[in-house]
Amino acid sequence: MPDLYCSICGRAVNPTIHFKDHYVVDYYIEITGDTQEVHITGDEQNKPDIHYSKLLNHEIIIRCISCLKLN
Repeated sequence: MPDLYCSICGRAVNPTIHFKDHYVVDYYIEITGDTQEVHITGDEQNKPDIHYSKLLNHEIIIRCISCLKLN
């Protein structure tokens, strides 16, 4: 029984199959959620300010290759 299902269409997805010269991917995992902008001011002259988006909570979305191609 498969462990993962597409979050869009519900189809069971297969793990990536590795061959000697290529591989077959059946799904991708997307991580999304609410973010908060974070700004850190550099203390010294040679340290730049840092700006990034902090992920507050996450949602994992699994997309089969068919649904990925549709969007």
